[in-house]
Amino acid sequence: MHFTIVSYTFPPSNEIGGRRWAKFSQQLAKKGHEVTVICASDALNYQWYEREFTGIEVRALPKHYPVWLSGFTKSLLEKVLYNFYTRILSPLTKQNLFDRGYAWKKSMLNELENIHLNKPIDVLVVTGAPFSLLYYGSIFKMRYKEIQYISDLRDPWTWGSYYGMKTLSASKKKFQEESEYKTMECSDMVCFPTQHMGDFLKEKYPVFSSKLYLLPHAYDPDKFPNTTKEEMREGFIYGGSLYPGIEDYIKKLAEVVKKNPDSGFKWNIYTGTNYPLLDSSFSNGCIRKHAFVPEEELFLRIKKSAAYLAFFPVSDKDLISTKFFEIIYTQTPIVYVGEEGDVGRFIRENRVGVHILPENMERDLPKYLNGNVPFENGYFDVSQYTFSSVTEKFLVALNDFRN
Repeated sequence: MHFTIVSYTFPPSNEIGGRRWAKFSQQLAKKGHEVTVICASDALNYQWYEREFTGIEVRALPKHYPVWLSGFTKSLLEKVLYNFYTRILSPLTKQNLFDRGYAWKKSMLNELENIHLNKPIDVLVVTGAPFSLLYYGSIFKMRYKEIQYISDLRDPWTWGSYYGMKTLSASKKKFQEESEYKTMECSDMVCFPTQHMGDFLKEKYPVFSSKLYLLPHAYDPDKFPNTTKEEMREGFIYGGSLYPGIEDYIKKLAEVVKKNPDSGFKWNIYTGTNYPLLDSSFSNGCIRKHAFVPEEELFLRIKKSAAYLAFFPVSDKDLISTKFFEIIYTQTPIVYVGEEGDVGRFIRENRVGVHILPENMERDLPKYLNGNVPFENGYFDVSQYTFSSVTEKFLVALNDFRN
């Protein structure tokens, strides 16, 4: 089959969202399918793609989205433009200007037409956010009914709090609701990464419940360094973004650590997030923030750590990301601090660590500060979440949905 995958963010970009279908596209190609990828990039290095994505045709289109519209203005001119777009232009359009695909419609649809003309598309996969791309995919599906259209919702759309959704006017919100509905209506399969999202979609769109499919995040065991020597594990580790909404949790952690000076607690954080709270003297130097390191090096450090300590804001309490499967693969226990939700249940039910409610930190956290965290190795079969395994199941489901 010929798969065409539309993923606005795609490697070599490190932005969130690109990795999911980059890995799935590689697995589809390995399993004998033809794969074409449409992504957004202002600088295309064909030699890099030929080397890293062998057998996959990558078509990169200009982003048509200025960086400053994300709020990161670097000059007076950019600030003026940002104010013009958000205060004057935005009220004049039904589009969500914080959706990076709002100006990508013509480019994306034209590219899909070119691809389909030269080599008919059997399966079209569009992943969002940007959510507008999912709607554009439904437009293309209406033109070519024979194509199997798969919409992949990585994040909550109209019911979410990101991408400016909470600040939209009533008319803009209505347009998003209409776009979401049309996407659901035109899709042959609607994928989502967590059961929590699936349950919500089933309740919101019962008429489309037969189209829903759980396509979980997956991990790639091939990128983990081969180590035969069993080394002494020590300290806590965290790698990735530090999200807004966890500042109070970390301050409370520092208080708990200071009350238990003999625990031996140490926590190394590897992140690209600018987080002023965590300076070199924070919590008497027991908590250290480092620059982000390449994945292979991070996994090696995780494997040498006694436990993985993670704080999630309430908005992410149901977000079971790839990171969890990768950590479990290294047989490193997880200490998760956050509100009750899918993440907490997942950790408890699969016996891969402990979940501590924020209000219980002072009572429960001290017993784990020394790194002695429970982890029942082998209880949870993490191999079912490799990209190869998840792709195999996806292809079977694809055939079932077609029939």
